[in-house]
Amino acid sequence: MYVDLALYNNIVLILAAFVMVLAALSDAMRFRIPNLACLILMVMFLLFGLTSATPIPWLEHLQVFALILGVGYILYLKKWAGAGDVKLIAAIGLWAGPSLWGPFLFITAISGGILALGIGALAFFKGRASSPKGKHAWTKTPIPYGVAIALGGLCTLALLSHPELLARS
Repeated sequence: MYVDLALYNNIVLILAAFVMVLAALSDAMRFRIPNLACLILMVMFLLFGLTSATPIPWLEHLQVFALILGVGYILYLKKWAGAGDVKLIAAIGLWAGPSLWGPFLFITAISGGILALGIGALAFFKGRASSPKGKHAWTKTPIPYGVAIALGGLCTLALLSHPELLARS
């Protein structure tokens, strides 16, 4: 019996994308990223690796995960990042591994900056209309960075689904 691992690999990628979208929606609506979403993404990476046509450098992917989690933990301790954001970015960093961590973090940073500017501007103008004395609460407006992290993750999955784009000539 012939088993098409590419089909299973694509199914895992699609399901991982679905989990990332759910995590982003949860963060956008409730400012919470479920631990279960991060755990599912890590388990799904294992399934992705087992069904991949190319060998996965497991140790290097785990090193990227540990590095992002460690730096994220420091950011969390300084209250510069939420715990859910740190766990989500580390889980997706596991997927990105050594070859895609740079593009993943770049896309996440750019989309997070755009998101923060948009939400900040909206809060500023709303606050300005309701508080003409110049006291603005826009600096305390929460930003659902899980949305930006998920966008970076979706771009990472798109690159993983087309390994020919990653081949160096």
